[in-house]
Amino acid sequence: MKLHPALRLLIPALILAGLLLMPRRVVPAGSGDGDPSPLVALEEDVPEVPLEELFHEMAGPDARITVVEFSDFGCQYCGKFHRETLPGIRRDYVDTGKVRWRMVPFVLGMFPNGVEAMRAATCVAEQGEDRFWAMHDTLFAQQDTWKATRYADQLFKSYAVIAGAEAEAFTQCYDDVRSSDRVTAANALANKTGVRSTPTFFVNGQLIQGALPERDFRQILEAALSGVARP
Repeated sequence: MKLHPALRLLIPALILAGLLLMPRRVVPAGSGDGDPSPLVALEEDVPEVPLEELFHEMAGPDARITVVEFSDFGCQYCGKFHRETLPGIRRDYVDTGKVRWRMVPFVLGMFPNGVEAMRAATCVAEQGEDRFWAMHDTLFAQQDTWKATRYADQLFKSYAVIAGAEAEAFTQCYDDVRSSDRVTAANALANKTGVRSTPTFFVNGQLIQGALPERDFRQILEAALSGVARP
């Protein structure tokens, strides 16, 4: 199906608006229930996965701005950002309720064990967002280790347990490759929103690219906060 050029330009904006505004609702894989949701699938060969199942959220109840991040667990610059910049941002902006942080993990396809890392994180997320973020921290902290190993499956299963996931449920999800539709759909989402490198951020819709130092990212957040009226 061919789309009118104007509609092609409109689609990324609509998807981004959904990422900024949509309430977070996670439906476990295979549950088959819940109300119909907007789908990321816009082409026949992309699985129809609800948009809100593709991002993971840290949020305060009264957050005034939303950051949407696209990252690959195997990307060295993403790892640098998550190890050096995000901890301070999380402490001073997310934990204090100023910023809602939404991460969309996807796979660029150029990093060793990158698909398996996202698979593991997605399976951990089925057991809770808090466990996903614990797994997220471990994957970035141990990035050099799991990218170099020939035993990624065993390593990811050990990381999942450390993150608090129940081992048997995680193993079943991971071994069944139950996350494959979400991996494919997340990559389609990155493509549809125009993401070409990692990490990429949208701060209340403003495109920011690269692993910025904490000082620079703070300046962007402060500028966004100053432009948003207090409730």
